[in-house]
Amino acid sequence: MLERGLYHPGESTWHKIDPRLKIGGLVTLGLLMTIVDWRGLLCLTGGLFVILCLCPLPLKAFQSVIKAGIVLGFFYTLIMGWHWEDGWIFWEGYWSREGILQGLIMSWRILLVFLLTRIFAAFTLPSEQGIGIAFFFTPFYRLTPKAADFALLITLTLRFIPLLLEEAALLYKARLAKGNLSVKWIGRIKELAALLLPLLRITLRRAEEVAENLVARGYVSGGYRALGTKEWEERDSWGAVVLILWCMGTLLIEQFWRS
Repeated sequence: MLERGLYHPGESTWHKIDPRLKIGGLVTLGLLMTIVDWRGLLCLTGGLFVILCLCPLPLKAFQSVIKAGIVLGFFYTLIMGWHWEDGWIFWEGYWSREGILQGLIMSWRILLVFLLTRIFAAFTLPSEQGIGIAFFFTPFYRLTPKAADFALLITLTLRFIPLLLEEAALLYKARLAKGNLSVKWIGRIKELAALLLPLLRITLRRAEEVAENLVARGYVSGGYRALGTKEWEERDSWGAVVLILWCMGTLLIEQFWRS
């Protein structure tokens, strides 16, 4: 359905979980991954490994995510591992063990966040993501109408990202059909850069169509509401319990290990 393997079609339990629980779990676990140290990361890694073993997602779906995490993590390790004295002559510095360890832990966090986000996108449609996000913005609607506008903006962004990827894939296939592609990597970069202009035109046209549809439907600022919210089921309650126990266990293990 969606290009680039962002969404993995199916009727598994992971697909049927309430999107509100998925959004809440993504935000909660993402925050934990940024505040805990290596002890908490070890607990989160174990739980994430169990999810990877249980979810019906092929391992090749994580190849690009793992590569991006390793490259970005390697960059952070190099940056944080190099220490130099006061001044702008950075090549007079030295490699510090503490900096390298901090860079490796940062790489660990990045990889976990990438894997968690990949799992979330694989089992949650963009429309469901927008519904879950809009639900959590509901308490702010009474404070300011801009909260509803922001929820709508996120929903439309999530919905149109896969469409734009599909348009980009079609443009690239049309370029392949013409032939005479450059073999060198510099030529390929130029070919891809040449697709940015038509992709930008398509993006602006899509945005104009969305704006016209909103005006035709009488949309006003602050008028967005989450529609079609899924009914909360028993498996969602069990999922919430598991999520809470996982987060509490991570914090308790970290505190107990420190003491």
